[in-house]
Amino acid sequence: MAQARTAGGMLLLSSRNDAAAAWEAALAEVPKLAVAVQTAASDGGSRGGAVGSKGVLRRTLEALPPFPLDKLLLAAGHTSAVQGHAEREDGHGAELWRAYLLLSFLAHAYMWCEPGPPPALLPAVLAVPWARLSAAVGMPPILTYATYNLYNWRRLDPTGPVQLGNIVCLHNFLGGPDEEWFRLVHVDIEARAGPAVAGLPRLQQAAAQDDAPSVLAGLHAVSSALQQMQGTLSRMGEKCDPYIYYQRVRTPMSGWRNNPDLPQGLIYEGVSDKPLQLYGETGAQSSVLHAFDAALGVQHEQVWLRDYLDTMVAHMPPPHRAFLATLAAANSNSNTTTAAAEAAGSSCAGGDSGAGQGRQQPAVANVRSYVLGAGGAGGGELRDAYNEAIAEMEKFRSQHKAFAYNYIARWAKREATGTGGSDFMPALTGYRDTTHQHLLVPP
Repeated sequence: MAQARTAGGMLLLSSRNDAAAAWEAALAEVPKLAVAVQTAASDGGSRGGAVGSKGVLRRTLEALPPFPLDKLLLAAGHTSAVQGHAEREDGHGAELWRAYLLLSFLAHAYMWCEPGPPPALLPAVLAVPWARLSAAVGMPPILTYATYNLYNWRRLDPTGPVQLGNIVCLHNFLGGPDEEWFRLVHVDIEARAGPAVAGLPRLQQAAAQDDAPSVLAGLHAVSSALQQMQGTLSRMGEKCDPYIYYQRVRTPMSGWRNNPDLPQGLIYEGVSDKPLQLYGETGAQSSVLHAFDAALGVQHEQVWLRDYLDTMVAHMPPPHRAFLATLAAANSNSNTTTAAAEAAGSSCAGGDSGAGQGRQQPAVANVRSYVLGAGGAGGGELRDAYNEAIAEMEKFRSQHKAFAYNYIARWAKREATGTGGSDFMPALTGYRDTTHQHLLVPP
């Protein structure tokens, strides 16, 4: 679920579609157009129009032919009044996500990759198809962690591992090693977390079944993943310089909520006459730590922090949101003996719930409650393993907080918000401190 994924570089619709080809070509040209318009601005507009006017990047995007939206939605089985989302494994579902990625990159390039203040209006040529495609895939019309990272890489050796040295980005804004490396570090982190995240439902099932050895193994898997994640994050400085990140890499990720450059938000021409306020891309939209929190029973009680995290979940792909909801629901089952007995009874009865008949799901239970209840004969060992997982999560969050200070806060001339729109230093402190509070004290 949370393991890094790739759109595979799929071209939109077909190379035989002239309009789609023009949009794909524009995406490939973004780093070059960004350099050209910034060079023209630094020359006083002598080769790109007067300073303050639209540069070659915005003019190029505004001149694109109408986006082939109806053909794309029709091929995917949608109508112009599409509702719901498409997260399918067939080619048409992948094309919708490809189009969503393409429009997200182009819209943010339009907003942030020319010098000067951002425009208050996104033109209809970008805004209308972006809003409709966002609805089709069940996502907000904003650049998200999924489009920036999870769907934006490929392997050099298709048979090799998903790790630094064998992965590259599909698309960039300004380009360069710092931007590429920043994103690839996140992809590597996702890949290292993937197996442990995938094992979380089994961890909850083991708690329901009083299977102490499997609970122990699941907790160790979480700790190991977090240690590997810390190892990857520690490599950020190898090829991503903090100053270059702050000045060049971070801006195109920005949204238009809690952003002083767009205090009213952004008008999507042809979609809404009122400005929309949406958070930008941020690591808080990764499902990894949310999943670990849910499985280990870590609850962020501060209202503002919980509300922000809930909003970040809404920026995740629908299957990720569903996965997190399933993990969180298991925490209401704290009586593992009862849960297991009810599951056994339902299994014996064969079930009588229509579509669910014959597909009874395994019982799940609150892992933290199970460990607190001593977990059978392995109580002390289980408590130590649980505490180790919590401690490693606290370490990762402390490391992330230090990274955020080094790459953002120390360079800011004013109180800065993160690319996701949060007052990020207090937020990161809150994540870390809440995690620490969940350590179990020996009886």
